[in-house]
Amino acid sequence: MEKRLEKLRALTKMALDVEMMKLQKFAAAEAEKSAQIETLQVSQKERATSLSEKGGADFAFYSGADKRWAIWKQRKVSDLNTQKAALIAARDEQKLHTQKAFGKDEAVRQLVDSARESTRVSQSRP
Repeated sequence: MEKRLEKLRALTKMALDVEMMKLQKFAAAEAEKSAQIETLQVSQKERATSLSEKGGADFAFYSGADKRWAIWKQRKVSDLNTQKAALIAARDEQKLHTQKAFGKDEAVRQLVDSARESTRVSQSRP
């Protein structure tokens, strides 16, 4: 029976590892979206600094490119935030799956430990 429990323990451990990897993928994707948003925010600050160093205007400013870029950036940030929100929702759902896998793994671990203890006690009796 102990061998069967060990096999079950290995299976539940693998299932937990798979669920944890899925959770990590969601976290990495969310971090990537945050980094993209941050990059756009930094580029806006850099452009503002560049304009102030040049006296407040340049050819791009006068031609309207700055306005078009600002509109594009705002839409892009909005899209990235929408994608990030979807990832957060999926991550939260995945967290539930991971918690269930952890619970199963922990229960089987306790069964294995209990079986080992029973075996040890029965073998130590004369």
